Amino acid sequence: MPEIYEEFIVYDLENTGDKTKLDIKPEELQNHLNPEQVLIIIREDLRRIYIWKGAKSPVRKRFISSRVAQDLQRDLIHDARYHRCKIVSVDQGDELQEFLHAFRLESMEVSERLPDMRYVRNVERDRLLELERLAKEKKDVKKKPEEDYYSPGLEDLTDDVVMSSIGIGIPSKKEKNRPVQPFKVNTAVGLAEKEKIKEKILKISVPENMERLNLILGHDLYGAVSKVTDVFGKSVVEIVWEKVKKVPKGVLELDENVFRIYFDDKKGIVEAVEVLKKGEKSAEPVVEKPKPSTRRKLPKIPSSED
Repeated sequence: MPEIYEEFIVYDLENTGDKTKLDIKPEELQNHLNPEQVLIIIREDLRRIYIWKGAKSPVRKRFISSRVAQDLQRDLIHDARYHRCKIVSVDQGDELQEFLHAFRLESMEVSERLPDMRYVRNVERDRLLELERLAKEKKDVKKKPEEDYYSPGLEDLTDDVVMSSIGIGIPSKKEKNRPVQPFKVNTAVGLAEKEKIKEKILKISVPENMERLNLILGHDLYGAVSKVTDVFGKSVVEIVWEKVKKVPKGVLELDENVFRIYFDDKKGIVEAVEVLKKGEKSAEPVVEKPKPSTRRKLPKIPSSED
């Protein structure tokens, strides 16, 4: 970070991940928004770190920009002169109104995009950044010895985990004096069966203004991962759903999320749980009311017939 406090800082990002500070003023930013560039823009007064990505910027620059922005975010937190800034991604042609208003800009028209680049919208990108942040935090958590962990479920030698909060079915004649068996979550599903269930769920459409966040199959948590693949010398970004190797520590509370539960009524089990996240609602257009006329009304002249 600079030796003196600055509210406005701009870095030009290289393919190697190195960044170069640009000596410009906020009103000069428009002249530096190049379709082939990726800029990291800090507005400390707005508590924001913007990642501006040109429509023709290399895939590698786009891929590493979030890591560079997170490093800058951490440096700001450690500097007492600065506040914690939120990271916001901005694509040329898909600029957020917040970004345009901050610098008094207009949306830049996109005439050409890289043919090998998958276009990721803002709501999807925020989720990927959050998954990347969680993955980084998991690496810093030291694994505790297994003997320090205890759960009554470890004493159960069956392959099922009983959910006592849900019960279905009617006891048979032989079980009149026995309580209704709780609903069971099938955790003994094989890898092939999990892939089959996952593909089935991913084909189901998501409600409007919602996006798919995670899948829970048995004891496994699945999330979306952005991968860069080299195809005939060109890098292609692909979103795949993979098993999360290290789940978050402790209890995770999800606010404003929606859960969809998939049942297999024939087997009497829960196949999977899907976590949906509410997307951003589009702002309603502001309709200006017509202003009242200030023209003076002339008095009516009486006619001869009156």
